[in-house]
Amino acid sequence: MSESTTRKPSVIRKRFPWGWVVLGVVGLALVAMVAAARNAPVTVAVSSPTVFKAGEGNPLVTASGYLVARTRATLSSKVLGRVSWLGVQEGSRVTKGQVLARLESPDLAAARDQVKAQLDQAKVDLERGQKLLGLGIQDAATVDRLRSQKLSLEAQLAYQDALLDSMELRAPFSGVVTQKLSEVGETVAPGSAGGANAINAVLVMADFDTLEVEVEVNEASIVKLQRGMPADIRVDALDGQGARAVLKGKLREIYPSSNRQKAVVIVRVAILDKDSVLVPDMGAKVTFLGAPYVKDVVVLGREQVKKHEGKSYTWVVENGLAVQKAVTVQAENPIGLEVSGLGQDAKLIVAPPETLKPGAPVKVKG
Repeated sequence: MSESTTRKPSVIRKRFPWGWVVLGVVGLALVAMVAAARNAPVTVAVSSPTVFKAGEGNPLVTASGYLVARTRATLSSKVLGRVSWLGVQEGSRVTKGQVLARLESPDLAAARDQVKAQLDQAKVDLERGQKLLGLGIQDAATVDRLRSQKLSLEAQLAYQDALLDSMELRAPFSGVVTQKLSEVGETVAPGSAGGANAINAVLVMADFDTLEVEVEVNEASIVKLQRGMPADIRVDALDGQGARAVLKGKLREIYPSSNRQKAVVIVRVAILDKDSVLVPDMGAKVTFLGAPYVKDVVVLGREQVKKHEGKSYTWVVENGLAVQKAVTVQAENPIGLEVSGLGQDAKLIVAPPETLKPGAPVKVKG
């Protein structure tokens, strides 16, 4: 075998462009991957539009606030004393006139017994004097003094009974004990401040039948409200509870004053649907309702309505493709924008990506 024959394969290997072939294959693979990525469906989340049926109230104003009891009291004693008995705990249900606590009163009881004994003796003396007066032995002036003494002791006994009665704390109305501020053995005093600021108070109670929602409404929106108008109440504690989540309410009162720092007006909303879960200070959101709709209305969130060249549209999914659906904004309410041109069962794309193109294939999450 000649030397040229033995070297021929190595010459071919050196001169064939293997590197360019490898680069070409890699480039073709990258192009294919990019094309596949462009044609791959975009994963999106979808939601349904909010629909108000004919006859439902038109939402005018929304406001947030808290549940409060219209009938609420911080109970203090009438006199200075030490608690000797406490008959309730937090959550106890009480009736009007029920004894809730007692203060130590042995000195008052002894003083009352002393006056009672004096009154009993005065009654006997008066009866004896009247008999002697009839016999002509006793004079009328002495009998009058005995009668006056009896009346004075009766007044003193009534005063002592009132003092003893003031040593018992009674419920001023039927309700629930929400706070216990004192314990047996502690000294309490009359509440000079009153309300929630009462010093040395015994307990706080509220009537849960008078629970309502207190909200702050912006001054610019207060003209849309009027006493007695219906409202929907959503309490945070009932969120996700189906039909229980939305309670019916009625605007009870618009306070005749405004907060100059916040530029808001306090509004109280009565709760028509009672629920045993509700307690004071729970968070709530109120939607005040105006005249009912005469036909079904589709409402979109403000962020779901886009604009291009003066025309409004929203992104929807139709037949697996992203579509810019043209809509017409009819009105605006606190929930969003009332639109036409969109079906009630439309699949709205939630937060569409900036790179989303009309006609692009999409895949719905879940």
